[in-house]
Amino acid sequence: MSTKKRKNVRKKEPKLSLSRYVGSRSFFLTCAFLILGIWPLVHLFLMNEIKETQYRVEAIHKNITRLQQSILEIDSEIARLSRADRIKYIAVHELNMVDSQPTIEVIEIEVEE
Repeated sequence: MSTKKRKNVRKKEPKLSLSRYVGSRSFFLTCAFLILGIWPLVHLFLMNEIKETQYRVEAIHKNITRLQQSILEIDSEIARLSRADRIKYIAVHELNMVDSQPTIEVIEIEVEE
């Protein structure tokens, strides 16, 4: 038996250039897959992100409203606590301060001659 090496003879297929690939059927199928297959997933992802952002914005608006209400309550409490009649009542009854009336004191100076 002779041991001849067989050469694999393949027919060389012509390589497709980019311009020929763009016009080919596989390019069209690839583009159709990308548009029809991936775009809905991207769309769902973006819609989910939009919904989450809307929920965050609503939460921030509720927080702002709650804080504004707290500010109004604190301002009302400050106004109530700083009324003059309340301060006078605490000074007289709790701190035992005396309500002084303005008086005129006359000091007589004797001059020796």
